[in-house]
This record gives sequence, structure tokens and C-alpha cells, in this order.
Amino acid sequence: MQVAPPAPAYVPPPTYTPPPTYTPPPTYTPPPTYTPPPTYTPPAQAQPPARPIAAASAPVHKGVSARTGAASGARAFSESVIPWLPRIAAVLALGAAVLVGGPYVWNLVSKRPTKPSPAAQQPPPQAQPPAAAARPPATAARRRATGGLEITTTPVGAQVFVDGKPRGVTPLTVADLAAGRHTVELKSGAGTVERTVTITADQTAQIEESIFSGWLAVHSPFDVVVSESNRALTLDDRNQVMLPPGRHQVRVVNKALAYDVVHPVDLKPGDTTHLTVNPAPSTLTLTASETVGVWLDGEKVGETPLTALPAKLGTHDLLVRRANGGERRLTITVTANPFALHIDFSRQ
Repeated sequence: MQVAPPAPAYVPPPTYTPPPTYTPPPTYTPPPTYTPPPTYTPPAQAQPPARPIAAASAPVHKGVSARTGAASGARAFSESVIPWLPRIAAVLALGAAVLVGGPYVWNLVSKRPTKPSPAAQQPPPQAQPPAAAARPPATAARRRATGGLEITTTPVGAQVFVDGKPRGVTPLTVADLAAGRHTVELKSGAGTVERTVTITADQTAQIEESIFSGWLAVHSPFDVVVSESNRALTLDDRNQVMLPPGRHQVRVVNKALAYDVVHPVDLKPGDTTHLTVNPAPSTLTLTASETVGVWLDGEKVGETPLTALPAKLGTHDLLVRRANGGERRLTITVTANPFALHIDFSRQ
């Protein structure tokens, strides 16, 4: 016979542990209430005296009088309106600005130019004038006023230059010269002639010129040698030489006086052109071993020392005279170069 196992020992269930007690959050404390500043209370206006109440008026109620109630109501109304006065004033000012400036702004906006359409930008077609009133061509209106010039020479075949530009040989007609003054130069083997002509619009001027030689007369206070382009020009007994007409560069030389100058000369056909040699004066400087008086060509010019005294080119008589009566006479030649002389009276 089998023995049954013993029953397990009783184990009680765990003891119930309640959840922690709920702790509410701290109570919300609101910020201190805003206390507005005291409202401005205007001073009470003087009240007009009360009218006497007729005997038949309504009975007077006890307690607060009607006047006191009206004053309290007006005071409460003013206290509620005064804070809104600045805003009301701003609104009124804005409304006034709109009323006053609105028309001006609208006028500016209405006058602002608008961008025209491409079709509007194109100018309208201009009406063509009738054929009878047609204007002359612009080229004709601006046509330069010109005239002509006929040139003949003796001998023929002279080259013609107008204002420095070649135009052909004589006889010649130039038909396109602008109105005004022009310089005409005629060149041939017989010489060169230069003339000035005035051209008038729609008219033809004429030049008839004989190209032949002229005379050159040379006048000089001393002997000279005359040449042109390294070619000697021989003067006759009247100091004249025949040359072709036109511009010449005449060289005048006196080696003894160191004078060498080129003179431009314009000769005209058949005319005598005079060339006068008038050289600039040179200078004379004179010193001596003692103070002496100085005479040049019989005229006293001062006492020594003399510095850069003007003197003409050529030969001169020079006299120097001492204070005690002694003197010396000299013949000097003044050239284009400055002349200087020293006289020593200590040597006899």
C-alpha cells in the first residue's frame, strides 16, 4: 500500500502595497493686477443757480438729487473718453489730410505719362505737298556760288596754278571757282607771274598777261656783289640787271665788311624793281691809356672809354684828342662784326 505525499505548505500571497499618494502641483499665483494711474478729473464747472421750483411742480424725492446724478454721469463719461482723445485726434487729422490732399494726389496720378503702344509711337504719315508747290532739291538749295576765270598769256603754254593747285596751261578757262579772292600763278620759260583775282558768282573773270623780263636796280652804300642761286648777276652802269618776272632770292655780299644777306624780290614784267641795301649798324668800342675825347667823322661822340657805340658799316675817320692838346687821327673800317680799338699814348 502506497502512502500519499504530503500536501504542500500554504504560502500566503504578497501583501498589497498601495501607490504613492498624488501630490498636486503648486498653485498658480497670478501677477499683481495692473493699477492704472489716477484718471484726470477736470475741475467742476460752476453750476448756474437753480431755478425756483413752482408750487405746482412734482414732489421732490428723497435721496440723491437729479443734479448730482447728472454730474456723476458726466464725470464717468469724461473718464472713459479722455484716454481715447489722442486716437480720435489722429483719426480726424488723417481724415482731414485725405480730404485736402486727395484731389492733388489724384491729379498727379491722372497726369502721369503712360507708355504708348508701338502703334502709337509711329508718327502719322505726312501728307505729300502738291506737285505744283514742290520744293527744289536740297542739293540745288545748297549749291555753292561759283564763277569762271579765263586766262591767256603771251607767250602761250604757261602753267596755271590757282591757290597752289595746278589747273592746266594757257589759254585756259576754269569754270568751278568759288566766289571770292584767289591767287593765280603763271609759270613759263620766260618767268613767273603771280596775280590776285576776285571771282563773282555766275560771272567769268579774265586775266591777260604778258610774261617777259623786268629790271632789278640795286642801291647800296658800299660796293656789293649780287648773285642768285650761285649765279652772278652783273649790274650795268645804272646798277640794274634784267631778270625774268616772278619771285627771286637775291644774295648781296661784301666780304670786306662781312656783309652777306639774301633779299627776296618780286619782279613784274616790264617794270623796274628797286632793292635798297640798308644794313643794320655795327658797334664800336674804344679805350685808351688815358681819358681822351673822341670824334667820329668830324662829330664828337664822347670820351673814352666808349662801349658798343653804334656805327654804320664802312670806312670812318676817327680823331682822339688828349687834355693837354695832343691828338691822333685814324681811319677805321667798321664791319658787320663788332669793332674794338685800344690807343696807348705812352708809346709815341
